[in-house]
Amino acid sequence: MLLLPFLLAVLPVTTQDTPPHLIVFGPGDSAKLSAVESDAGPAKGTRATLRARFEADLESPAGFAKPLPLEEFPVYGRLVPGAGGRIEFHPSFAGEFVTKASLEGLLPSHRYILTLNGNPQREGNARLPTPVPGNAAEHYFDFQTITTDAHGRYGGWFAIALPAGSYDVRFYVKDTSDFKIVLYHDFFPFVID
Repeated sequence: MLLLPFLLAVLPVTTQDTPPHLIVFGPGDSAKLSAVESDAGPAKGTRATLRARFEADLESPAGFAKPLPLEEFPVYGRLVPGAGGRIEFHPSFAGEFVTKASLEGLLPSHRYILTLNGNPQREGNARLPTPVPGNAAEHYFDFQTITTDAHGRYGGWFAIALPAGSYDVRFYVKDTSDFKIVLYHDFFPFVID
């Protein structure tokens, strides 16, 4: 796939006692919250605003939607026996999709891609940055490449900058070795104010 160089350049993270907190500004542009410089790059005002919102939310979180389980992808995915997980997220948030991913039972010390995947018939599809190869009407966002720990676990918080509007997307966990989906949750709605 043409996306491999971009995917390998994305910041890898591993599970620690305290889950990492990452801000995703766009494709291939993410940083740990502690490393975000308020004066970095031409969009410094936007970066500072996103950082301030995320920090404030971590201290006093907005309401969360009911946690969503991540399950095997029934038709086109690849089975990893014992794999599972969940995502938690704010159903509405200003400028960012704030979510926590908790994964377990995956291959140990292995790289996976976390993805938001749209559908042309659903809200928000056109606001995701990348057309699906061979199906340009469907868009997705590979927002982070992560690395599981020695036990096949991963946990982390993400603030993903997205254009304002309603979304109804899938959440994928894809294996970097073959891009097959190993875990997913079917369509779920949220709003970026």
